[in-house]
Parts: sequence; structure tokens; C-alpha cells
Amino acid sequence: MATIAGNLADSAAGVAELLAEVGDARIKWVEVFRDHLVVHPARQSEGAAIAAQLGITVATDYPATKPGFTMWTGTWNGMDMYVYGDLRGTTRTVRAWPT
Repeated sequence: MATIAGNLADSAAGVAELLAEVGDARIKWVEVFRDHLVVHPARQSEGAAIAAQLGITVATDYPATKPGFTMWTGTWNGMDMYVYGDLRGTTRTVRAWPT
């Protein structure tokens, strides 16, 4: 697939390629945008493995949300990808707001 240039039809076609590579059963839903895809795994615990399979290695942790999560970001087949996953281990606890 060529680099995405803001064409929604190409992004939608990218979903078919994504499902073929990762496996339909592993994906709950995919948000389709003109220039990127957001992947929601069927099991959030598989998010890191799906990202690794797609070659996506940059992770940002969001421990302050409930539940916390990790967002994996990168480029796959010339398209920006975001993959949700379980929160990776954190080294500090998140404090609650003062009451």
C-alpha cells in the first residue's frame, strides 16, 4: 500500500490489510481517519503484542486514568497507527487529587 495522502478510501482499505495481518478476532474495532488508524484490541492485554507485530515501538503510558492504559504509536505501511494496550508497569504510584 502506498503512503496515505489523506484519502479516506485508502485508509479504509488499510483496515482490511491490518485485519489480514493481525487477525480479525484480535481486533474489537478500528477508528478510521483520513491519515491514521486507531486500533482497539479485543483484549487490551494484547495491545503491546499487536503493536510489536506491526513494528510500532513508541509507547506513552497514561496511569492517571481509570483504568490506566498505554498508547503505542508509530507508522505501519505508510500510515500513522495508534494501538491501545494495558498499562505497562509503573515505577511510581499515582496520587489522588487533594480533597
